[in-house]
Amino acid sequence: MRNRIIGAIGLLWGGAMLMRAHLAGGPAGGGAYRQGQIGALIFAALLVIVGGYYLIKGDGSAKS
Repeated sequence: MRNRIIGAIGLLWGGAMLMRAHLAGGPAGGGAYRQGQIGALIFAALLVIVGGYYLIKGDGSAKS
């Protein structure tokens, strides 16, 4: 159950970051500032992918 909750949080958080970037028109500025924004977008995409995986995968607990 904990994996699904963490997956849902990651999916929502990453989705919100991507939506914010999309509505703002993408990365702005130049140089290192722009590269930092692109890095944040990559992080957000990874949050969505991994969060979705754990939300679907579900209760694969490691209990012995």
